[in-house]
Amino acid sequence: MILAVALALLPAAHAGAVVSEFKAESRQGANTYNAQAAIDGKLDTVWQLPGESKNVGEYIILDVPKTTLDKVAMVIGWGDSEERFHDYARVKSIKIEASAYDENNDLQPVGTTTATFPDAMGWQVVDVEDIVIGTDLFGGKVKITITEVYPGKDYPNLAISEVLLHMAELHSPMPKIIEVSSEDSAHLGADMGDDDDKTFWVGDAANASVTFQAEGFSLSSVALKPVSKEYDRPKRVRVTANSRSVEVDLADKLELQWVQIPAIVGFTGSAWGEVQLEVLETYAGSKYPGKLGVKELDVKATSFEG
Repeated sequence: MILAVALALLPAAHAGAVVSEFKAESRQGANTYNAQAAIDGKLDTVWQLPGESKNVGEYIILDVPKTTLDKVAMVIGWGDSEERFHDYARVKSIKIEASAYDENNDLQPVGTTTATFPDAMGWQVVDVEDIVIGTDLFGGKVKITITEVYPGKDYPNLAISEVLLHMAELHSPMPKIIEVSSEDSAHLGADMGDDDDKTFWVGDAANASVTFQAEGFSLSSVALKPVSKEYDRPKRVRVTANSRSVEVDLADKLELQWVQIPAIVGFTGSAWGEVQLEVLETYAGSKYPGKLGVKELDVKATSFEG
């Protein structure tokens, strides 16, 4: 899915991403502050520029499949602590340039936009003008260039914990339920994926989980729809894909609540294979406490790989 064409021509290469420059580090490893640190899902790792860099004009390039860029998200500084966040320079504004491969495997520009971020910790998601990237067979690249920064208190160089491109969710495939932790003989796990609102899954709420996939699709988000207040409803869930996990609290509602599936290489929908959803806590049912009831498991995807 990731196109690596011409990466060798770019400086500081890394799988799925390249950067214009990064701080060299000998004790922890040469690539400690390289591009991968900005797309690994960890707030304690950063793409960090060397002290002599002017910050403005530096960039990161991400490979993407055929898709539509919808939003851009960043943790604009070193995001694991308040002290580190303010010690180093942070991103204030960026320029986004998208390009796509043509039939000759040459990159052609397809769109440009900008984004500005408040000087705040945590994930920030900015809606940008949609850019369609790629053709039926080819994807492209997204280049994010730093255009303005907030100065660091102790260090002039920029440190960015995370960069994530949000792609438009274009597909809603039918999920295949592979495994559930337990099931009632009259309400099977497969009933969550049959697109029938009259059927549903019932299983033990303790250690409840479901593993699913949608072959050929790049899954980006998942949602559960509870049966009724008579059964336990999901309160806190963990979604795991390709060894990356995210935990989310859900409201006590009898409707779909969407959770983003962890991204792998810098854009939503970059996970592949099986996805596991675990129910860590529940809202207690009024009639069947301890029994989890789920009417539907729905998924969305950013692209179809075939």
